[in-house]
Amino acid sequence: MPNRKQSVIILNKRIMAKFLVYLEVAEEGGYIVSCPQLPGCVTQGETVEEALAMIKDAIQGYIASLQKHGEPIPPSLEERIEKAEVINV
Repeated sequence: MPNRKQSVIILNKRIMAKFLVYLEVAEEGGYIVSCPQLPGCVTQGETVEEALAMIKDAIQGYIASLQKHGEPIPPSLEERIEKAEVINV
């Protein structure tokens, strides 16, 4: 896909986790961002910053839903880290 960037979203929660997200320019303007580790976890924003904030919120909601329904969190999300940050690649 053209104009596609990768970022890593790191959540600051009890178990800190690292997520790869894809950020791409939307044809109608703004940005679409998705997290391939969490199927269906996709959102959008008018700016890069807004899109990344939206996907961070979507990821937190996705994990909360998994926990609420007693479903396992994918093993790739269990990596422990020390701080929260967004890295643009």
